[in-house]
Amino acid sequence: MKKQHPKALRRKKVIGTVVCGIVWLAASVLAVLALWYDNTFDMSFAELLYTIMAPLGGTGESTVSNIISSCLPTVIVLGASYLLFVIALWADTRACRILRRAGALFCALALVASSAYAAHAFRIVEYIRLSNGETLIYDEHYVDPDEVEIVDRDGEARNLIYIYLESMETTYASVADGGEQAENNYMPNLTSLADEHVSFSEDEGLGGFHSVMGTGWTMGALMASTSGVPFSLSVFGEQSHNSLGDDGNFVNGLTALGDVLEEKGYAQEFLCGSDISFAGRDAYFEQHGNYELFDYYTAIEEGYIAQDYKVWWGYEDKILYEIAKDELTELAAGDKPFNFTMLTVDAHHVGGYKCTRCGEAYDTKLKNVISCADAQVAEFLAWCMEQEFYENTTIVITGDHPRMDTQLVKETDFYDRTVYNCFINAEGNTPTPDENGRVFTTMDLFPTVLAAMGYEIEGERLGLGTNLFSTVPTLAEAYGYDWLEEELSKYSLYYKTQFVY
Repeated sequence: MKKQHPKALRRKKVIGTVVCGIVWLAASVLAVLALWYDNTFDMSFAELLYTIMAPLGGTGESTVSNIISSCLPTVIVLGASYLLFVIALWADTRACRILRRAGALFCALALVASSAYAAHAFRIVEYIRLSNGETLIYDEHYVDPDEVEIVDRDGEARNLIYIYLESMETTYASVADGGEQAENNYMPNLTSLADEHVSFSEDEGLGGFHSVMGTGWTMGALMASTSGVPFSLSVFGEQSHNSLGDDGNFVNGLTALGDVLEEKGYAQEFLCGSDISFAGRDAYFEQHGNYELFDYYTAIEEGYIAQDYKVWWGYEDKILYEIAKDELTELAAGDKPFNFTMLTVDAHHVGGYKCTRCGEAYDTKLKNVISCADAQVAEFLAWCMEQEFYENTTIVITGDHPRMDTQLVKETDFYDRTVYNCFINAEGNTPTPDENGRVFTTMDLFPTVLAAMGYEIEGERLGLGTNLFSTVPTLAEAYGYDWLEEELSKYSLYYKTQFVY
């Protein structure tokens, strides 16, 4: 057997060391990210893809920095351990060569193991299984708002204030109040509002709606709650949601709440404290109701914040509410009924943003953030009640989706993590609706909001949603939550050709 030249041997050893190092680093990064994700988030792989593949204008820098700060130290330690292993076994003794081969095998096995764990943590197998199926749920159950009558019952158009509270689950309340917290209720004001006004629930306690596939992040929730259809655009391809609105169309086959109210002569505005281009929110609200848009950059232009001011995703909720008061005052002075929709941000994952108004009553940041969010919306509502427009205004307060991280809710089953809802000055079809015993999802908010505003809906259904003020069962009640979740996870030709095209 021909003996290899020493330089060739060294080159071979260096190449092998580098290759093994890359494999080890890949295994380390994959394992650490999967572990962090598994311990931090509770969402499907499809929702993860939708979130990370969406246009990222205005993305909160803290999310990226949190991932880096949480994962990088462990990756560095694992990388350093590999370097120490290489240094210790660099000699060309027989024992070192055997151990290096064993190390190479270990690196390969580590990559296989970390890949398997990542597939489990990110729920990739479930995603592949479901996405390969096809559903007929839209063919059989979708109700086009353009094909049914939506009539104002008393002929007097009511204003709408729609407040989306970021990640506001009912689980933040105490067990005694219907939540999941052992001792404290971190949302006492919202709990009281739900008790005093209309709030739908699955049982006698504080409850809310369930998040199904395509509604578990903000854009998905905004779309589903205003159109009765979840966000299920392709991740890749010509009709991918990664280019939302770039061609002038954003699910232009859908008729949404904004479309209905625009036709009825409403002035409409959407307010948020971040870059509204994030995830295509600007395209959606411009193309479905011609909303006036007020975001982080508008706040700078209007002088509410300085040119270089930025915290969290843009500006915090204490500023948002002050802007909302000014915008509502201006809308109310106009000659049209109005739909004013706003989205808070301080409770966003990971861990929320603690502003200067938040106290130190509790031992973790998120507890104080939720308590602060609860107090601020209550103060804003108190202001609304003092305004002349209040008597002719329906106010809807809901969360957008469950927490995407698992702080405060780690031990709670996802199904039990319902999202808050409250309808104030509701003009539903019955004076005293049966608020309890309703199993419903984000999609049911669309017809329910219109009903709360005093509109009669032919057949009581819009999109895939059902008017909760009626006795018509929701799809979740008729077929079960698990069935609905699975069907919405599948491919739909109807969705592609009728809504996106």
